[in-house]
Amino acid sequence: MTTTNKRMTDADLKALVDAEVSQALGLDSSKLSEQRRKAMAYYYAEPEGDLAPPEIVGRSKVVSPDVRNTVESMLPQLVAKFVGGDKVVEFEPTKPDDEKKADSATKYLNHLFFKKNNGHTITVAWAKDGLLQKRGILKCWWDMRNEEKREEYVGMTKIELAKLMEDPEVEIIDHKEYADEEDAKQRAQAVEGLQQQLMQAMQAAQQQGAQGPQPGTPPQGPGQQPPAAPMAATQPQQPPRPPQGGPAAVMEIQQRLAVIEAQPPAMLYDVGCKITRKGGKLTIEGVPGEEFIISRGAKTISEARLVGHRVQRTLSELKSMGYANTDQLTGFDSEGNDNAERLERDSFDDTGTNTADDTPNTTDRSQIKVWVKELYLRVDFDGDGISELRKIVRCGDQILDNEIVDEAPFVSWCPVPMPHKFWGLSVADLAMQGQKTKTSIVRGQLDNMYLQVNGRYFGVKGKVDFNSLLDSRPGGVVMMDAPGMAGRLDQGMGDLGAAAQMMEQEEQALENSTGWTRYSQGNDAKGLNDTYGGMQIITNKADMRTDLMARNLAEGFVDLFRMMLKLVCQNQKKAELIRIAGEWVEMDPREWKNQFDTEINVGLGVGNKDQQVGHLMALRQLQVTGLQMGTSTPEKIYELDTEIAKTMGFKSGERFFNDPKKNPQQQGPNPMQMQMQVEQAKLQAQQAIEMQKLQAQQQIKSMELQQQAKLEQARMEMQARVDINRQQAEAEQQALKAQHQAQLDAMRLQMEADARARDDAFQRWKAELEAATRIEVASIGSKAKIDNAATQAATGEIAAEVRQ
Repeated sequence: MTTTNKRMTDADLKALVDAEVSQALGLDSSKLSEQRRKAMAYYYAEPEGDLAPPEIVGRSKVVSPDVRNTVESMLPQLVAKFVGGDKVVEFEPTKPDDEKKADSATKYLNHLFFKKNNGHTITVAWAKDGLLQKRGILKCWWDMRNEEKREEYVGMTKIELAKLMEDPEVEIIDHKEYADEEDAKQRAQAVEGLQQQLMQAMQAAQQQGAQGPQPGTPPQGPGQQPPAAPMAATQPQQPPRPPQGGPAAVMEIQQRLAVIEAQPPAMLYDVGCKITRKGGKLTIEGVPGEEFIISRGAKTISEARLVGHRVQRTLSELKSMGYANTDQLTGFDSEGNDNAERLERDSFDDTGTNTADDTPNTTDRSQIKVWVKELYLRVDFDGDGISELRKIVRCGDQILDNEIVDEAPFVSWCPVPMPHKFWGLSVADLAMQGQKTKTSIVRGQLDNMYLQVNGRYFGVKGKVDFNSLLDSRPGGVVMMDAPGMAGRLDQGMGDLGAAAQMMEQEEQALENSTGWTRYSQGNDAKGLNDTYGGMQIITNKADMRTDLMARNLAEGFVDLFRMMLKLVCQNQKKAELIRIAGEWVEMDPREWKNQFDTEINVGLGVGNKDQQVGHLMALRQLQVTGLQMGTSTPEKIYELDTEIAKTMGFKSGERFFNDPKKNPQQQGPNPMQMQMQVEQAKLQAQQAIEMQKLQAQQQIKSMELQQQAKLEQARMEMQARVDINRQQAEAEQQALKAQHQAQLDAMRLQMEADARARDDAFQRWKAELEAATRIEVASIGSKAKIDNAATQAATGEIAAEVRQ
């Protein structure tokens, strides 16, 4: 069965809006809202909720402020990357010959961001919201409210007043006119001077009448004017000279007096006017997390089914924004007054609005505050079967606006994005667990110290004066009936060493969670004794996570400036004259037609400013070399010089360097050639004088060199004598050494000869002894043979006798 789409009624739209809002994220009762409220409580380091101490009198309530320290330490590094100079985003052309338009768009939009919307404050709040509240939200829209203000001008001339009244946005409310005292004073002085000249001219005319006409003077008839002076026609720019005398001079002076007296007195005007600036303006505003609404399951703002802003406004503001039916508003709600996030943020110093301020004021209805929902919903309102993005403004039970729009006017950034989700994690989420643990450790140590100083005691009832026992004072006396009736109870003792070790472990865990180390903060005294290279490696590694967060914030700036460009191209109806780098420039966004891409200007990647300046200076040396080779130009060197100045902390480099484009080298003949020749002659004369001075200095220097040469020659002669003496001494030493060596050699040879003689005598004695020994052995052997034969004969005889 097919269904036919019908156009929605207001009642249908209200029901749909209520259903979508009830299911959206960002409401008071959501888990997301509670997480953000908890992060704010941890940031303020208040002893409440998870950080509340036990309900025991005398226990420590201290809270370790780790979330606040981490957020406030990372915030300056993020902010400085974007608003440290005068340019956040650069636009690049997408078509040829659009470089000038892209440069104008860059200058104008950065001017709107910094000058018209206080870009520094916006960036600080936006970055801090992301670090603390998971996402930072900005709203960028073209505000059509008419700006009315009263201005007063004093001492305006008639021409200045006419020029002011030509402005259609100016309405004269009251004015006062009066004579210009300075002009009246000048008129009186002029009249007085002419009267003196008139008297002198009349006296001269009387003298001429008594003497008659001068020879050579042509007679003049009645009514004939004297001939005009020839210089009057050739030099009209010179003031007229006072007449010397005669009737003509008298008549001329009288005519001047008549002209001055006929002129009306000059008037001045004091004006009060009302200026109504129409046409709207580009407005950028931070959105608190509790005021932002987005549909559940959305991944980006551009793809979300519902995006909205729940904000409190007065009826006067709604009327100035162009909503016509504000007088019929009924059913005021207070849904945002009791928001937990809002109360947590404002309750720290009690700076929030009182609920009494939000109640209807019967005496001045224009100041009644109401909660308005500005919703951007994708809905098929017209029944054509295709949903369109519509802006629906809802206040109470009324729909103030319902129109089709191009996009929702919101941009956001997240420091720790989660894939496939709009809401990621904040730095506070990463640091809260460490803060909770460190708070428990610090409280335990402080409680132990309190108990050691003021411990618990016992006393036997009726045996001890409890007043003196409870009076803890130095040197106090406790009265008791017998010894041992009072004493100190046994209790645990704190281990400061173990607690310090646990604190160090938790600090390291916190650094690993957030990526922000004590070296990045520059407050680790122990790290000052380590090597520079080691600290640089640790710091650069830790800063990489911060640089990743800065990249996420840079993407938010891309979306913001793209939206700003689109808004000014669509809504600005006239050119605007602005002051940039000391010059007045006319900007007309209607010429740009939203045709540029954006490029982020966030510095040179990782590293601190000293490292960045070092990199830029090395690049500067390469450019100087490239200038000689033709690979670089003066314009490129100028751009690098200005970038170095900005990196060093200066707002602009134009204070120190001249732009070659604005100061080109002159080609061809100089129109002031003659003057240059005179200057050249003076320069040549000056050079001649300088040459004479140089010659005299050279003569003096030559004499000094000659004197130094003589001194050097004398020194060399003395050195030569010293060298000769040293050589003679060395020669004598060598001779003595050779003589001693010869004596030693002779003694060594004599000793060797004696040794050989002794050896020869020993060998002869040995040979003689061996010969004598052989003779003796031979004689002994022969004798033994004879004795052996006689023995054998006797033995035979004895054996024969026995046998017989």
